[in-house]
Amino acid sequence: MTVSAESAGARARQSLADRTPKSRDVHKKSADVLPIEVVPTFEMPTPIYIRSSEGATMTDVDGNTYIDLTMGFGPHVLGHRPKVVEDALHDQLTRGWHFGLHNERQEELAHLIADAAPMAERTIFCNSGTEATMYGMRAARGFTGKNRVAVFDGCYHGAHDYALVKADPESPRSEPGAKIMGTGVPRTIRDDTMMVLPYADAAAFDLIRANKDELALVMVQPVQNTVPRDDVGPWLKELETVCREAQVLLLLDEVVTGFRLGFGGGMEYFGVSGDLATFGKALAGGLPIGALSGRAEVMDLLGKPWGDPKGVFMGGTFSGNPLTMAGGIATLGHMKEHQVTLFPALNSEGDRLANAVNSFCEERQMGATLLNAGSIFYMHFKRGGIASSRDLADENHEAEHEFYVHLLDKGVIVPGIHLFFTSTAHKPEHIDRVATAFQDALMAVREDGLI
Repeated sequence: MTVSAESAGARARQSLADRTPKSRDVHKKSADVLPIEVVPTFEMPTPIYIRSSEGATMTDVDGNTYIDLTMGFGPHVLGHRPKVVEDALHDQLTRGWHFGLHNERQEELAHLIADAAPMAERTIFCNSGTEATMYGMRAARGFTGKNRVAVFDGCYHGAHDYALVKADPESPRSEPGAKIMGTGVPRTIRDDTMMVLPYADAAAFDLIRANKDELALVMVQPVQNTVPRDDVGPWLKELETVCREAQVLLLLDEVVTGFRLGFGGGMEYFGVSGDLATFGKALAGGLPIGALSGRAEVMDLLGKPWGDPKGVFMGGTFSGNPLTMAGGIATLGHMKEHQVTLFPALNSEGDRLANAVNSFCEERQMGATLLNAGSIFYMHFKRGGIASSRDLADENHEAEHEFYVHLLDKGVIVPGIHLFFTSTAHKPEHIDRVATAFQDALMAVREDGLI
């Protein structure tokens, strides 16, 4: 896009450039050795390299401090560097951070997960949400003897081959076809092992019933990343009932919602359960982790000896390492102790932010909507009528891109993926400042005639 030198967007870009010379220098040097620095979807409006973090803020290499809405892409429900977690990590560091062999902290963290999610009779630990969903699919196939797994349009389940299947936008909304994300994924995965269902649509129930003899598993995020809604509880409950009647396993992917919507995650928030659940992000207070939990009879296949023909293989050198377990125990222990006040306050402040932004947009007839489920947010540049990811084709992406330039210039960081979060470290005054920054950024975009 072309922006005139006098435009609000040009002024914001120049302001950011003037304040971030060291970040630009690091970015230039990185290009010589890194094809990508994290993943492409995390790119910022201008290069920003972080040196430190504290509570609700991050500070870049140039010394600029921002209110952070990235929150590590979700893990920091308690904010950056909460003392309860930092103290636990320091203590564990004095005794070692990687053994390879078993450590006693694994059992302690597994019990805390079971306290939060009663269906979690057994738990295995791995290193990411991607690994957790991969093992969940494998366990379901091993337990049922069936190969096909169903996912929902608009849901995200990680970066392994089986998760990189999405709804074909050219297919019918209520009976979506499957499409591979990117290249390098065998077509046989799409054609022979996966299917896509419509999210928050009763048509999904008929598709499950019709394919029950082939379906090992239905996997769903209680809240979608790009369309976070808090009104899908009745639909999720019906999904649970249909899967049970069809004798198809149900996996609740709580990598994003777990220990964020409540101590019991989306299962507690919406009053649903499943045969399996995956966790990550918030589980270990910011350390790399994934977990697959579920009913004993399914999970016990993962505990069989190597070479057992009935066993389901898993492995990982750093899975369940003592440092991560220590972080998880401190995080979940604190959440369990304070759950009665912690999560209602977190969700209430999230609703207050969304209401402040949406009221502002409605009063000024702006084509923008801030969707949220508690402390999970996504800003869309269109007015209302957003029920699923299939409703986003006509968004105003030019306004969207410019909005985040202005927001960063006003000292608020939202990650390039535009899914963002608040934390318990975001006090009411932080929420007020964020709401004002959103409103000012929207007005700057309007000044340039983009919204």
